[in-house]
Amino acid sequence: MSQPALILVRHGRPAIDPDTPPPTWPLCEEGRQGCEKIIERVTALKPTRAVASPEPKALQTAQILAAPLGLEVEIDPGLHEHKRPHASFGSEQEFRDSIAQAFANPAEVSPGGESPEEACVRFSEALARHKGAPLLAVSHGTVMSLYLAEKLGLDAHDLWRSLHMPDVFVLDADGALLERIS
Repeated sequence: MSQPALILVRHGRPAIDPDTPPPTWPLCEEGRQGCEKIIERVTALKPTRAVASPEPKALQTAQILAAPLGLEVEIDPGLHEHKRPHASFGSEQEFRDSIAQAFANPAEVSPGGESPEEACVRFSEALARHKGAPLLAVSHGTVMSLYLAEKLGLDAHDLWRSLHMPDVFVLDADGALLERIS
């Protein structure tokens, strides 16, 4: 069996506050508990480095998962979510519809932001900057789905709809999926 090279984690459940931008949301208590439930499986993979998006929910997830190993979490702005600064969270259905629209039009640039294609390239470049295996990297659902869909030949929207908070994808050095932990 191949050895893990990348442990890619979608953050735990955030404390949703419709009056503040999603990039500022921290983990909620349920999100912290979700991270605690996967600690043993993630630490058993023996990551040697930890890196996270600067968004509080991702950084807090990484800190929870890295703490038992004594790893400091590096922040990499390239791991942040797909930039859609003028998209509001709205209702759950409005949010899901906006995500579907982004996946359906991967070259379309969000006003003031980036296209899904650009987000995937940025994310891939960010991961490539970090040496050491296995790397624990904590990020966000949309950009992870774009990246994993490209690597694994999957439909990004279908993958996004299947994600949990948190969710873990373990890849080998060739980008093959070894395991999913959710």
